[in-house]
Amino acid sequence: MRFALSLAAAVVAAVSSASAAPPNVLFVYTDDQRFDTIAALGNKEIDTPTLDALVNRGFTFTNAYCQGGQSAAVCVPSRVMLLTGKSTFRTPDYRAKTYDKPTLGKVFRDAGFATLCVSKPGNSFRPAHDHFETTVHIPHVGADTNRRCADAVLDWLKDRNREKPFFVYYAPSMPHDPRTAEEKFHKRYDPAKLTLPKNFMAESPLDIGVRDIRDEKLAAYPRAEAEMRQHLADYYACISSLDFHLGRILDALKDAKHLDNTVVVFTSDQGLAVGGRHGLMGKQNLYEHFKSPLVIAGLGVPKGKSDALVYLHDLFPTACELAGVPVPKECDGASLKPVLTRKKAAVRDALFAVYTGTQRMVRDDRWKLLWYPKLGKFQLFDLKTDPDELTNLAEAKDHADRLAAMKKLLREQQDLFGDDKAERVK
Repeated sequence: MRFALSLAAAVVAAVSSASAAPPNVLFVYTDDQRFDTIAALGNKEIDTPTLDALVNRGFTFTNAYCQGGQSAAVCVPSRVMLLTGKSTFRTPDYRAKTYDKPTLGKVFRDAGFATLCVSKPGNSFRPAHDHFETTVHIPHVGADTNRRCADAVLDWLKDRNREKPFFVYYAPSMPHDPRTAEEKFHKRYDPAKLTLPKNFMAESPLDIGVRDIRDEKLAAYPRAEAEMRQHLADYYACISSLDFHLGRILDALKDAKHLDNTVVVFTSDQGLAVGGRHGLMGKQNLYEHFKSPLVIAGLGVPKGKSDALVYLHDLFPTACELAGVPVPKECDGASLKPVLTRKKAAVRDALFAVYTGTQRMVRDDRWKLLWYPKLGKFQLFDLKTDPDELTNLAEAKDHADRLAAMKKLLREQQDLFGDDKAERVK
C-alpha cells in the first residue's frame, strides 16, 4: 500500500490534541462527479481553482467508492448509505416516510450543532433530510442551480445561531445531467481541444445489460468522438460552476473568520463514464470511473494523500470523530481519522461493490475482479500496470491462481456484507 504524506512533527502534535471548541463541518456532496475532475489532481483541461486550493491544503483519498446499489439511480443508495452510515445491503428502504435510527443530521443536531441540509428533493433519503434543523430542497432546474444552492447556504450562515458550531450538508445536484451551467463556464471549454480518455471505446466490448438505461441513451451508439467531447465540455462547465459557487461559500467563511475552525469534506455520490469510457456514459457499472473525488481539509486535518481503500459511508464516522461527536454504534463505516493522523496506512485490505443483480466487484491494493453473474463472465485487471482496465486477464493461464484468489476474496466480502443473493460467486 503506497502512502504519501507531507507532515511536520509539530503538526502531528497539533492534530492529536483536542480543540477546546468543536469545529464546524461543511460537508459537500456533489452529484455524479468523477474522481479525476480536479486540476490539482492531474486533470489539466479542467478549471477548478477552489478545489485546487482545497487539495493543496488538505488530505486527498484517491480510492473512494460508493458501495453501489440495487437501482439504476445509484445516487439514491449512495445518499442513503452516506446519511445513515450503513453499508449497501443494510440500508433502510429509501421510500420510508420516517426513520428513527442515527443519521448525520440527527447525530450532529443532538450533539448541539446548528444543522442545515441543502439538497435536491428527490433521489435521496428524505427522512434523513428531516433530521436537520433546516432543510432547503432545490430542484435541478436550469443553469443557475449551483448559484441557488450556494445562496441557500450563504443566507443560512448569515442568520444561524452563532452560539453553536454548525454542520452543513451541501449537496447541489450538479454535474448531473442535464448539464447546463452559466454561459461563462461553457465558454471556457472548446470541445475540439478536450482529450478523450485512453479507455474511450465506440462500443462496450461486453454487454453488461445497461444499454437501454437513460444515462446510456444520452448519446448515440456507436459513441462518436465529437459527441463525447461535447459531453465532456458540458460536464466540465458544470464542475467549474460548482467550484465557483463553493468558493463563494468558503470566502464567506473566511471573511467571517470561521474557515480556520471548519472541517471541509468534499466528495460526490459516485463517478460515471461520461465521455465514452469503455463505450459507456453512466454510473451503472463498476469500472474505476465509478470512483468519487475525496478531499478533507481544515482544523485537525494535515496535508497529505493516500491510496487507502475507502467507502463513502466511512465519512459518517470520520466527520463525527473530526468534530468530537460520538460515533453511533449502528455505523458500518470505518473512521478515516487514523489514516489522516498517520496511525494507520489503511482501514481495510479489500473493497467490495455491487450493481443490482448484474455486477459484483472486489479489489485489493493492486488487483480487481469484476463478476457478471447473468453472463457468467469475469474481468480481472492489474490496476498497478493497467489503471484504465484495458487488458482482461481473467482467461490468461498464467493468472489462473490470481483469478482463484480474487474469487475467494469476493466470496469473503459477500459473506461480510450479507450478499446472500443468487449473485454469489462460485
